[in-house]
Amino acid sequence: MRNIFLWASLPLVLSACQMAPIDSAKTQEPSGTSFYTMQVSPQSFSENAAVSGKVVLPITHDKQQYWLMTSEQKGLLLTDKNGVTLAQYPGNFEVLDRRADIDIANKKWDLLATVDNESGAALLIGLDWKNQAFKLLTTITHPSSIEALCLQTLPHQPGLTPNVAVILADDQGKLTQRIMVDGQQKSLSNVLLREFVGVPQVKDCAVHDASQSLYLAEENIGIWRYAAEPEAELVRELVAVSGVHGRLKGEITSVDTLADGRLLVATPEQHGVWYIDPRQVNEAQLIALKGTLGVESVHGLSTKQGLLVGLFDDETGVYQQAVLPITEAIQGPVSPRFNAVLPTVQTEAVVTSGDAADDPAIWHNAQAPEQSRILGTNKKRGLNVYSLKGELLQSLAVGRVNNVDVRHGFTLAEKTFDIAAASNRSKRSISLFAIEPHSGEVSYLQDVATDLNDVYGLCMAHVNNQYYVFINDTDGHFEQYQLEGKGSQIKGKLVRQFKVASQPEGCVVDDEYAQLYFGEEAKGIWQVDATVSKALPRLIAPLNDDFVADVEGMGIYYLDQKRYLVASSQGNNSYGVFALDDGNRYLGSFTIDMNLPANIDGVSETDGLEISSLSFGGAFPNGLMVAQDGRNVMPSLNQNFKLVDATQIAQLIRNWL
Repeated sequence: MRNIFLWASLPLVLSACQMAPIDSAKTQEPSGTSFYTMQVSPQSFSENAAVSGKVVLPITHDKQQYWLMTSEQKGLLLTDKNGVTLAQYPGNFEVLDRRADIDIANKKWDLLATVDNESGAALLIGLDWKNQAFKLLTTITHPSSIEALCLQTLPHQPGLTPNVAVILADDQGKLTQRIMVDGQQKSLSNVLLREFVGVPQVKDCAVHDASQSLYLAEENIGIWRYAAEPEAELVRELVAVSGVHGRLKGEITSVDTLADGRLLVATPEQHGVWYIDPRQVNEAQLIALKGTLGVESVHGLSTKQGLLVGLFDDETGVYQQAVLPITEAIQGPVSPRFNAVLPTVQTEAVVTSGDAADDPAIWHNAQAPEQSRILGTNKKRGLNVYSLKGELLQSLAVGRVNNVDVRHGFTLAEKTFDIAAASNRSKRSISLFAIEPHSGEVSYLQDVATDLNDVYGLCMAHVNNQYYVFINDTDGHFEQYQLEGKGSQIKGKLVRQFKVASQPEGCVVDDEYAQLYFGEEAKGIWQVDATVSKALPRLIAPLNDDFVADVEGMGIYYLDQKRYLVASSQGNNSYGVFALDDGNRYLGSFTIDMNLPANIDGVSETDGLEISSLSFGGAFPNGLMVAQDGRNVMPSLNQNFKLVDATQIAQLIRNWL
């Protein structure tokens, strides 16, 4: 899955008399490109111009303009528009980032993040506008030297207060992302989201909240873009290049994001700043700053007069300001595309790394619902059994099992037990397991050979008093096996075959209606008779703008005597819901988001899922959904499974209806 960045198409307005083509010979511009520049003349502040810092942020509050400055001698300064000090926090600071109007303990703060150059710790400092005073909120220690930091407002549902994270970039090339404000609790936090590889020689970072894009300035390489959302795929993109292959020349020292998603980038050797649209980097514009020697940082704020920028000239040690004749459209907060539910329990992580956990099944204990079990595959090792609290109870090393399903009341040699089947890629077989009806203990029984080359998805059926297993191959072939007890062994009889054009996987059978539903990953959801017949599948739910490839796990939820198919849409980390009794109508999609108070991350890249409308006791009175989590963060661990109280899903369905 690729993370998709959405950018608004916004106009750029420049004064024509201030624009002139750059002489390509002088700038050594790559052939086949063209760009323009303008000249502006920065002005120094009347006070606090030479405070030996690095960052000066233009900000507004209550329709008034102010500046935030860092200083190695004076600390952190709030000044008026002329640079006159209004508030001061002592220290030795250079880097700085800000998020406005953050609710902590029912009080609004401007949240500021900086690094204490003496101790090396990151500080979160609150700006109390009522008293025009700074207050230290918390300190973040880090084992390596922090070279850059930036704040991030995490995505949130409408009407909810967002969480705020800080991203630390250190001298080891590592990025650390931590939630520092719990929006739901309106309190300070310090929860590790994830650690991942960044870039060496990082000079600065910035997050554009609306697109959840993280930008890193690598000193002699360029500007990199990562997906900042913690559940996104770790993919980076080089959006602006320095050196012989790009327009940026020399050291890159600063990057700032504007409200419309464009960037301001400082390259001191070029005596100016770059104005870059990440969508159209070949149209990047170099803005010459007349009289400057080496602008090391630039930060902007849109005003009626143009783009107000704060500059630090490292050669002169002076803060300056300028107004660029640039008009940007303000982009408001972007609401999530789908409704969200929250997980309340997560299982222990599987012991193997990489893409390992895959598909869950739910075994319901009718006599003691709280003692029900989750069966989850580790496709690198075997079958795991979990309690409803997420504890690992059993691990059966039977091979690379991919998908698993469960049915009740199977009889073999005059003994009745519940049965599970799993697709075993190590043996190209169906692995069968007995589940003890009272304790839920799972034991391996045997394997049933298949004729498939690469077994993949699997589901079970109990139709017309017969037990069946449907198993598919990555090439689209399906086989249907009838399970029959013969003495002390179970015989699997091949009773049917059919094929789809491309790779299927997830499937589920509605036993009462004798219908098999399965996903063709790149096309949609199919339905076919689950009995032994010559019926051919029909496509009942093609992909749409919200329900996208890859179609993976699926299950059926019963609500108010109606049936609803829930299927994972891996390509956008969501789950589509279809009303089976209403012409298979698509109702909508939802996501599984972070439950910060429970310290459980959201769910992404789901391979398999299961859902049941049965009661599982006090924690899950109206049913349970279990989903595989392809990226298990907060902190970063091996994959696992997340459990969701189906009451939340029932509420969504009723709202859609």
